[in-house]
Amino acid sequence: MLTTAIGCSNQNQDQATTSNNSEQKTNNTTITQENKNDSDMQNVTEVATQFKLTEFEVSDYKKSITPDWVEQRKSKLESLMTTSFLKKQADNRRIALPLELASLEKTDLTLEDLKIQEKNATKESMEITYSGNLVLKDKNEKIPLEGQLTFLKENDTWKVNNDINVEKLQEFLDKHK
Repeated sequence: MLTTAIGCSNQNQDQATTSNNSEQKTNNTTITQENKNDSDMQNVTEVATQFKLTEFEVSDYKKSITPDWVEQRKSKLESLMTTSFLKKQADNRRIALPLELASLEKTDLTLEDLKIQEKNATKESMEITYSGNLVLKDKNEKIPLEGQLTFLKENDTWKVNNDINVEKLQEFLDKHK
């Protein structure tokens, strides 16, 4: 009889643990099942990954930032960004920051260890946070990056509409001034 009581007690603890874990997951995020579509979050995660990898990939730091280069960069990012955000990034030259950094550091760049986490979602927009390491290839140096992306639907496709991440990158660029 004692064995049965212990077995039942352990089973109840397992159920309580499972219940608590699910509550923790729910309490750690502002996204609820009612306003989140899993396929939307999967699409946003894929776009975010492709956007950050494309944004920070510099395979020839000796290139100059020319109008042609900016147009090529815009065409690579066009499918990932809303029209208004792409225009804003090109107009304020933020689209060229990775190449500018690569040129100043005299090394190619890549992004590693990218982690994406859901932050907030509605039917109209989604926010995620991200972190990763910007690798200065020839210097074996890493710059930790983190930020937040906001997504909106444009033509029924989730696209980046804002990116908040400039602090670390700007600090690194400012050391060259």
